[in-house]
Amino acid sequence: MDVAELGGVIRDARKAVGMSQEDLGHLTGISRVTINYAERGRVAIGADALLRLTGVLGLSITSTPTTPATPAAQLLAQQASVSYRESMPAAELEKAFVTGTAPEQWLPHIATILDEASNSLLLRAVREIAHDSGAKPTTLWSTVKALAAFVSSPHPRWHHE
Repeated sequence: MDVAELGGVIRDARKAVGMSQEDLGHLTGISRVTINYAERGRVAIGADALLRLTGVLGLSITSTPTTPATPAAQLLAQQASVSYRESMPAAELEKAFVTGTAPEQWLPHIATILDEASNSLLLRAVREIAHDSGAKPTTLWSTVKALAAFVSSPHPRWHHE
């Protein structure tokens, strides 16, 4: 794969989730300008930057989407439920990501997810839930960002604009 092909793969994966270059730069610590040049095949990025980009976007080095055995929504729901008496079902998280609303009892769990989950696991959940629900990943990413605002998530990934 040459630099131009790699740039196209990165651009397509970013756009498939509805993320701007600025959003991706914020999540990876890579400047928007560098991402722009890389996506256009104008510059070869280093291995560290490539690993950060592919990790966040859920790509393998061979540009193949990763498909772990446990669904991302289930992993997120389990992680968020550790500190709470009642465990949030993954189906409730999936509904919240699709609709942008959740019963009040699950809002602390959702806030925990949006504050503490890794970027790559959040994006993987968006892709998987979009695939399973038939929703567009771009719509789900916008919904997740709106949920973060609704629960007043202090995580910096939601406050870069």
